[in-house]
Amino acid sequence: MHLPFTATLTVHFPDAARLVIMTAASPVSARKTRMFPPIARNFDLHIPVEEVHAFNHRVFEENRLMVETQRPESLPLDLTLEAHIPADRSSIAYRRGLKKGLWRIFLV
Repeated sequence: MHLPFTATLTVHFPDAARLVIMTAASPVSARKTRMFPPIARNFDLHIPVEEVHAFNHRVFEENRLMVETQRPESLPLDLTLEAHIPADRSSIAYRRGLKKGLWRIFLV
């Protein structure tokens, strides 16, 4: 993670296959953020890139709908207020970094 606006996820598959998704956020206002999610892979290169984009767009749309309906709207930094599962590991690390103020080093 590169707080406060960028995170990268690398998914490791068998035979050294890798999928890398970087999520870069660009705040537009206090309540709106534009997301840029470049994706790279070193497998299934025979599949046209348009099909890969269409698939990932569907996944991101599912996530967008969930995020936009979350309450509270502001990201709670107190992790004890929620129940977490292993899939929450990256969001927990992100929120811990925000709580510690680690992102402030980028504003100096």
